[in-house]
Amino acid sequence: MGATLEELFEALGALGADGPLQPTSLRLPKALHDALLIATELGMDASVSAATREALAERIRDFARQAAFNAHFAAFPDDLPRLAEVAKRRVSGTDHPAASEPGLVDEVAAEIERREPDWALTALDDTVDDVLAYVELLAAGVGRRSA
Repeated sequence: MGATLEELFEALGALGADGPLQPTSLRLPKALHDALLIATELGMDASVSAATREALAERIRDFARQAAFNAHFAAFPDDLPRLAEVAKRRVSGTDHPAASEPGLVDEVAAEIERREPDWALTALDDTVDDVLAYVELLAAGVGRRSA
């Protein structure tokens, strides 16, 4: 039997607990290794090991979250939200330009949904970030023709 999402979330849940460390050997491109050493020296994390652990944990959390969304939406396709709704919820109560430009959010989200119909199954957070970035630029007048 293969690994399950439940097992992945259980393992992720144990990350904060003190426990034994498992020595692991990684092969990294030299440039990435050098960047990691420099970033650690500049204060990104206390050590190369801590930086590596945090980066891996973040990547695995992102993967698990997206996999859980995909599983849910596969079982309940009617739950798939509209991109504009998600973007509007994210900025609700903030001073982000999208909060006061719902029509612009609808326009940008519709265009992105047209180009990327599987947005929620591939990169939900990144796609919402794209909508908000485009709205911010358009609200500032970037990319719009003057009348």
